[in-house]
Amino acid sequence: MLTGDYTAAVLENIEVHVRCGLHAFEYERPNRLWVSVWQYGRLKPGEFIDYDLVRNAVVAWEKQDHVELLETLLEDVMVTAFSNPLVLACKARILKPDIFAETHGAGVEMARYRPGFAA
Repeated sequence: MLTGDYTAAVLENIEVHVRCGLHAFEYERPNRLWVSVWQYGRLKPGEFIDYDLVRNAVVAWEKQDHVELLETLLEDVMVTAFSNPLVLACKARILKPDIFAETHGAGVEMARYRPGFAA
């Protein structure tokens, strides 16, 4: 996502069970989701991107009401990630591994840069 030197704090395939989706059957039970997040920054010695903030936000989805769109959940990831001033860019992906039998997963991915920051 960034050019030149950078550090990425990575959360790969956080598994959560979230009430989400547009299909009628998705209102009957939570969907299993795999959430991956990459937070990018240009860090000075001693600085770090604490990924607990994003992880805690994602895990909290299990307690919320039904959300129709995965994009709504991704927006939550972006807002949470950019609450850390060290994060200059963020990429996140949500996959539903159980939605279609013939796929490993179906989902969406979003990438953003901090406003005013050029890669």
